[in-house]
Amino acid sequence: MLLRLISIAACLVVCGCASTQLNYNTADLASSLNSLTKRQIFFNLAQALTDPEFVPSQATISIGTANTLNAVTPSVSIPIGLPTMTIARDGTGRFAGSQFSTQVTSPTPTLGVQMTDSWSQSWTMVPLNSAPQLRRLRALYQYVTGTIPHHGARILSLEEAEKLFLCEYPLQAFNVAPNSGNVAFRVDGCPNNNTRESQSRVVHVDPTFTQGPSCIICIDDLNAKQLRPHINPNLKYHFIRTQKTGDMVSIGSHGSTSFYVCGNAEGDCPRAERQEAFDGRKAFSDFILFVYEAATVPSSTGGGRQTGGSFTYAIR
Repeated sequence: MLLRLISIAACLVVCGCASTQLNYNTADLASSLNSLTKRQIFFNLAQALTDPEFVPSQATISIGTANTLNAVTPSVSIPIGLPTMTIARDGTGRFAGSQFSTQVTSPTPTLGVQMTDSWSQSWTMVPLNSAPQLRRLRALYQYVTGTIPHHGARILSLEEAEKLFLCEYPLQAFNVAPNSGNVAFRVDGCPNNNTRESQSRVVHVDPTFTQGPSCIICIDDLNAKQLRPHINPNLKYHFIRTQKTGDMVSIGSHGSTSFYVCGNAEGDCPRAERQEAFDGRKAFSDFILFVYEAATVPSSTGGGRQTGGSFTYAIR
């Protein structure tokens, strides 16, 4: 009875520990999401600043799993047989003067408890491998670092950078067909890679991605006779710098490259020509959300958004 009570008590203790450990692992996994996202972003920012052939390496995180296993395996051994006896006797005959003893030992009761404690945490991530997704991200990273390719070495003004970004950022769209559900608008003055001449481009876009606070290129009135796309005012041009001056503050680093933004809207910080003052830390927070926006695509079912493909990153 005592052995049974001990086994039950051990099981209850371990079950309580399993619940506590699972809660801890789940909270720990969730808290790592922001860290994983920022590490990818800082890597891509560094690449945008140093690599002329830069293509982003990005994965979106879709599912997180935390598993905890606690197990108790008790074992009880009950003896069967005679108790321990020791018999002593004196030798006779030619063994006179010698003493002999016989000892009989029966098995004693035993209790064994085997405990198992194991846990695992994993993120399922979606690697971005389509050309439009990577082009969107490349344009986004180059815009915020001021490295958008252009003719000449001069620094672009805000107006010039915004115009070039409208040309370089490939908005999400359904397959072009007579009834695709896209809206279309024209962007003028887009440069070619092999000439200084510019051209007009017709852009087809899923209207879902031009609305709301997360739109990167926005259209205020989809019913207007002539659509007027513009860059979201929360997406700031060349606001991430690698040199700390004035009131700039650090937001992180990758390797030997450190990144700084303006600490507050009234701070003494470098800005592009004709760019109004803004809070760089809020701009960076918004930029992280814009990265998520650039990674999404129209849903194949005809509405909403989705990503595609997956692999698992696990810690055990």
